[in-house]
Amino acid sequence: MRELVHKVYLKYIPGGSNILELNAGTGVDAVFLAEQGYKIYATDISDVMINEIQEKVKKQKTKITIKAEALSFDEISRLPENNFDAVVSNFGGLNCINNFSKLSGDLAAKLKPNGLFIAVVMNKICPWEVFYYLLTLKFSEAFRRFNRNGIMAELNGEKVLTYYFSPGEFAESFAAHFDKVKMYALANQTPPPYLIGIYNRLKPLVKFWMKIDELTMSFFPFNRFGDHFIIVMKKK
Repeated sequence: MRELVHKVYLKYIPGGSNILELNAGTGVDAVFLAEQGYKIYATDISDVMINEIQEKVKKQKTKITIKAEALSFDEISRLPENNFDAVVSNFGGLNCINNFSKLSGDLAAKLKPNGLFIAVVMNKICPWEVFYYLLTLKFSEAFRRFNRNGIMAELNGEKVLTYYFSPGEFAESFAAHFDKVKMYALANQTPPPYLIGIYNRLKPLVKFWMKIDELTMSFFPFNRFGDHFIIVMKKK
């Protein structure tokens, strides 16, 4: 799925852009984007993750431009830099909070006019997950993502209070400062990666489903459902 996210980044963000990354994790996306010629300012709440990113930069054979700083979502306004061309957030980091009013304003303030915000968010409606848990008679798990108070879910190896959003709900949360440009689905036809048993037993089918996902990920109604969605927004 990460490759599809990278394709979306490259499609919308002009070459050489200055990018702010939220919840950068171990820096996989930061390094990839820097290798494409982007200037990256990577942020993450974890000092351990920031140190790992800095170590990766040191080990790169080619010179890449990545700044890294430990900041939470609430601390983005403290960044010393402004006028970013784009902000990116990958694979559900934003599902750790459920109020985006401050973040929306802070990101808009850090972006240039018409700057982009591209987020990869865990979707509230994941058909494969519902089907799998109903099939295995785990009825309480089948609709767990609809819990408005959030659930404890595993994220990067840790249990974190996690909230799920539909694409419409997420877009509305940022509507004061951003207009929606495009929506994509991830893992609509394909089982979510954590259902590893299905991957192992049905490898040929999974490859076929992945291809269908890639072909349909941008089209309604397929782009509204899946394990994650990618939303591209533009600063008003």
